[in-house]
Amino acid sequence: MGNLNIDRYHATMGDASYKDETRLHDKLLSEAEATFYVTQRKLPFAPCLGHGRLVRLLTESGLDRPRLRFLEQDRGGLGRFAKAMEDMSFVGAVRAVRPATIMFAGEPFADITGGFGLTQAQEIKFEHAFDLPMTTAALAMQLRMAAGETRWLSDFSLRRNGDIERAVEVAAYAFIGGFNDTSNMEAAHRLDIPAVGTSAHYWQQAYIEYIEETEIEPRTGRPKHFEQVAFERWLDANPQGTTLLLDTIDVYTGAAHAAMAATSTPERRRAFKGFRVDSGDLAKLGAWCMRFFEANGLHGLIPVLTGDLDVENIKRIVAEFPQAAGFGVGTKLSGEVRRIAGVIFKQCLIEGRPTLKASNTPEKSTLPGRLQVFRGADRDGMYVGDIVGLDGEEIAIPGAATIETLLAPFWERGRHDSIPSITKQRAFVEEQRARFRDIENYPHALSDNLRRLRDELTTRMRADESNWQAVLQVSEERDEG
Repeated sequence: MGNLNIDRYHATMGDASYKDETRLHDKLLSEAEATFYVTQRKLPFAPCLGHGRLVRLLTESGLDRPRLRFLEQDRGGLGRFAKAMEDMSFVGAVRAVRPATIMFAGEPFADITGGFGLTQAQEIKFEHAFDLPMTTAALAMQLRMAAGETRWLSDFSLRRNGDIERAVEVAAYAFIGGFNDTSNMEAAHRLDIPAVGTSAHYWQQAYIEYIEETEIEPRTGRPKHFEQVAFERWLDANPQGTTLLLDTIDVYTGAAHAAMAATSTPERRRAFKGFRVDSGDLAKLGAWCMRFFEANGLHGLIPVLTGDLDVENIKRIVAEFPQAAGFGVGTKLSGEVRRIAGVIFKQCLIEGRPTLKASNTPEKSTLPGRLQVFRGADRDGMYVGDIVGLDGEEIAIPGAATIETLLAPFWERGRHDSIPSITKQRAFVEEQRARFRDIENYPHALSDNLRRLRDELTTRMRADESNWQAVLQVSEERDEG
């Protein structure tokens, strides 16, 4: 059974909509057909992900007896809403774009139609379904674009995700957005994503007893540094090939000890495939390490850079140190995300009539009517622009040889479209990215008809200015009296 995945205002509105006093002409407001659309307004673009989460949340909409009793005993009186929730198996018909479709801020990527009373209470489910997936995938996609197509991207965010279920989902969405692998073993097991990982600093720290100079370096006759001993043991334990983490003490010292360890035997040299730098100026230190290792006969090493990486850092590193082969991203992938999708759920139709929230803040105003997203492509298959318009209207997009509609039936009468594997969704994201000539400046706008409907409805919803002036004048006179 499901949780009470609603806010109090959903319960209050839902209960009130079942009362005769709130009827909408010939029917209870709860039974009036309403449509709510779903979009995000904070990310410039993002792959639309979360369909599977939505299915789970909608399927688990029924409540168990303790939660129903909690509603029934609420001091505000929510018995009607509780009864409706008890009888509900599923509410509404859902349209959505294809999973992993790249969508732009403000474009509707899903909607739900059903009786007002229960359909309005699905808001949090849609927001929970799409917010984390789209936020993570959008960031992963931006990191992929910053790193370029050939460099490796690894999800190192397991420790920052709060619990394993969230961590598995982050690994999946990062993979779809363009990452190559993950350090998360549970995600690798469940999702068949390659698992990767180097050592941590405490491998070297574990050999601190060798600071007492108990092992001799044959080539020099001097005691080995404990970090060299640690590197030698690590190379011996991973003869098939491994990466050495250099900055336990500092990168320069670590590189020297790594070179000593790797050149001590042919087997260790073969095992030394790459190095990892986790702190400091990553571009500068990575470039220095490459020069140092090559000067000491260690050629062809793979530089892996980690440490609070974000999109701007990766762009700078790629420009300054193009030999960088891969990046591990952890904290900035999920623990310190600067901008979330901000998924919203807004009513656009009631009993076939367009409706909207006008708002005093223009960016918070919403769109009226049954919406559709139209995407145009030229003769070469390259995307040329999107138009958000009204379902069924004729749309022209400059430069488009073909125009497709993105919103399509997803769930109706308890059946939903199949959801592709994460591998197929990842391939779809890559295919789309190749079709945007300049995704940062891709044109997307409202159709003339939708803009006109929004503006006309906004004007009609607002009171006549002279009436407001009269009200304000009377109020001032009363205050003066």
